[in-house]
Amino acid sequence: MRMFTGKPRAPAGVAGPQSVLVDDQGTKHPTRIEWPTVAVAVAVWALWIGLVFGHASIPWPLSLIGLGLAAGWYMSLQHEVLHGHPTPWGWLNVALAGVPLSLWLPYWLYRDTHLLHHEVELTIPDEDPETFYVSPAHWAHAGPVRRMTLKVSRTFVGRLLIGPLMGPPRLVVAQLRECSRDGRLAAKWLGHIAGAVVVGWVVFGVAGMPVWQYLVGYCWFGMSVAYIRSFVEHRAVPEPATRSAVVRSGWYFGVLFLFNNLHHTHHARPGAAWYRLPALTEQMGSAEIARNGAGYYRGYREIVRRYAFRPFDSPVHPLQ
Repeated sequence: MRMFTGKPRAPAGVAGPQSVLVDDQGTKHPTRIEWPTVAVAVAVWALWIGLVFGHASIPWPLSLIGLGLAAGWYMSLQHEVLHGHPTPWGWLNVALAGVPLSLWLPYWLYRDTHLLHHEVELTIPDEDPETFYVSPAHWAHAGPVRRMTLKVSRTFVGRLLIGPLMGPPRLVVAQLRECSRDGRLAAKWLGHIAGAVVVGWVVFGVAGMPVWQYLVGYCWFGMSVAYIRSFVEHRAVPEPATRSAVVRSGWYFGVLFLFNNLHHTHHARPGAAWYRLPALTEQMGSAEIARNGAGYYRGYREIVRRYAFRPFDSPVHPLQ
């Protein structure tokens, strides 16, 4: 168990039940168990177990859809956990969402890159690890196929179809290259591979799920579900306007994405639990702030209508 140092304290702008403990690695944790998030964790794991072990009785098209939604929901839970939720005990939080169910993405890599995303200037290529923008120099050296791929990925349909084939492989290849120069990183990847082997043994060996079904449904479609949320999440607009958007949603997408679609609010209050974000959005006037910055959207139907086959923005960062 991690030991905590110092006294409970609250992050700026968040009071009362959002007071936090800071562990010896600098991670903030709530002082009390956040039961709504625990309930989500139980539901996420129950859904995964039901889909994997009950796949034989589920038509494969429905299985693919279910696996994609389960993977997207699990990534939402991982996002909540890497921000220190839902309990005061870091080891327990990681146990809830640290298992490599996607096979390819280590929890620690998602955590480190996402927390870096919160610290750097948003949208800047080679600084922001989550940006889809490229620098003018990158664009100048890109061939016609690369340029077309970048343009297609700026449409909603393109992002869902080819986005999972762009971001994850590039990230993993870069990491594995770095392993040859960093023994500690290589050891972390070996640990991840061992965990992925165990997950694969459970899914393919014990449950007997077809390999193609899990890879397409959970690994590919799961990333596509995550990209639904992140598609218009950030836009390169001149400061001081916010570069984080707000997308309204009903409870279905709200719970699926744990209200991270209210993204300006999340970046302004990264320590706030997911179920507090709707109220904070109203209190902060995030919709109007986003409207004058990265964008305000009334729902995902609006995003599909506007950007299904039309680029959301240029792939080249406009401010460099």
